[in-house]
Amino acid sequence: MILKLPQIEGKIREFAAIIYAPEEFIPTFGSSNQTGLPHIEINNGHYTLIVCEKDVELSRETFDTADALVFKVLEEISFSMACDRVFKDTSDQNFSERFLTTQKNIFSKIHLYYSDKVAHEHKTVSTENNRALSESRKNILLKSNRNEKSLKKL
Repeated sequence: MILKLPQIEGKIREFAAIIYAPEEFIPTFGSSNQTGLPHIEINNGHYTLIVCEKDVELSRETFDTADALVFKVLEEISFSMACDRVFKDTSDQNFSERFLTTQKNIFSKIHLYYSDKVAHEHKTVSTENNRALSESRKNILLKSNRNEKSLKKL
């Protein structure tokens, strides 16, 4: 069953209220305000999330289900909220770790399914980042002419 824009808006606003999302992070429905804030359209039974600014389309994503669209919108909202919170936090904790934890915490307030999906995606990103960091450390050691024993410790 294809949901209509008012139904999708209601679903998104319901979740947004649970996480106390600021109005400026909630997309528009049906048309763009041309400020870079995403808007949602329904065309030929597909849901489309479009970002436009000053009459230039910056991105367009199409989804087959309303749930996939809602997940993407909530991911975008929680991303913006997490960025705001992490930038205000001045602790010494790793930025990406604080960001991922904050976004997961925001999602967990909405729904376990969404929270688990975000946690899985964050684990994948963290694993990739750790591999890249490990490779970077190896390259630094190689450039500084350290011996092979030092490399094996990594």
